[in-house]
Order: sequence, then C-alpha cells, then structure tokens
Amino acid sequence: EVYLSSEEVCSHLRLSTRTLQEYKNARILPFYKIGGKILYKQSDIQTILERHYNPIPQTGKL
Repeated sequence: EVYLSSEEVCSHLRLSTRTLQEYKNARILPFYKIGGKILYKQSDIQTILERHYNPIPQTGKL
C-alpha cells in the first residue's frame, strides 16, 4: 500500500492545506496517523475520486 503525505494529497487534488484539513476534520478523506504523521492511502484517494467524478458534458461548441 502506498501512503501519501498531506502535501502530496494537496498537490494531486489541487487543494489548499486548509481545505484538506477541513476534509480530514469532516471525515471526508480517511487518514492514518503513522509514526506521528498524518498519511492518506493512495487507494482511498483514488476510490473517492472515482465515486465523486462528474465529467463535464460535451456541448459540441468550441
């Protein structure tokens, strides 16, 4: 299993550290405290992205 730091999650999801903190506090993103550090499972992040992915419909206009 691959674990990501808060900085890596923010970078991948293009979130501010404050937003990530709010997601953590609201239990939107599961996290783990390992060795005194807050880490996130990459597979958990991927699952959440897949669950909440809403593609923008194509209109045919450019």
